[in-house]
Amino acid sequence: MSFFALKLAALVSMLWDHLTYVWPLTMTLQMVLFPNAADTVPFLLVIQRCTDYIGRIAAPIFLFSIANGYRHTRNCKRYALRLFVFACLAEYPYYLLFGFHGNILFTLLLGLLTLRLMDWGSDKRAGLGELMAVSVAIAAQALNLTEGGGKYILFILVFYWTENWPIRKKALLWLVLMPLSRYRLVWMLFSEQLFTDRWFHVLCVNAVGPLLGVAFTFFYNGKKGRTFPGDKYLWYIFYPAHLLLLGLVQKVLLGV
Repeated sequence: MSFFALKLAALVSMLWDHLTYVWPLTMTLQMVLFPNAADTVPFLLVIQRCTDYIGRIAAPIFLFSIANGYRHTRNCKRYALRLFVFACLAEYPYYLLFGFHGNILFTLLLGLLTLRLMDWGSDKRAGLGELMAVSVAIAAQALNLTEGGGKYILFILVFYWTENWPIRKKALLWLVLMPLSRYRLVWMLFSEQLFTDRWFHVLCVNAVGPLLGVAFTFFYNGKKGRTFPGDKYLWYIFYPAHLLLLGLVQKVLLGV
């Protein structure tokens, strides 16, 4: 699978996730197929829960793209500047749609800078770079200023460190790491005894669902894939543009 194909899969997944955030699939299908139903039709709820996993493919691929992009970029400063500019452009649309700040482009920017800091530290002293990188991930998790926080920074580091690992070894690591990263959901499930079907679904979607995106990265063939004029900026423009459009539509639907 080429890098182009990976990014396309991530965009489709992200678009699906955000579309169903504005128009929940269960509600949409019920309005179209069963407009007179008083209660939610059970099999529509099953469809909704199965398709929720589609939207979890995107984030791991975006995080992988930073680790991969850092390895191959010719100009890290220009790469970071591009992320910063579009992160700023996306911040209002992100707030408009979700009601809070810290869109994922800021997370990706922080991940890129962490990789650069790690290499700088490693040049100074063995092990210093890794220590500094992990410290950034811990601080990002504590401050929780951007989407995914320190978890996503750690995932970028893992993608970077394990590039040449065999797929079986990578899979085993992620099978342990991903559920552990959702420790708060696990804690809520048991501490508050939320042993309901709904909460179990939330836990599975957020702890297991992203593994689908990780699995996509295992099929990366190292090739750039299809290119066209301006393709580098298409992915960046799409992010704030679709957030702005969906945010405005949501405001109209809510009558705000």
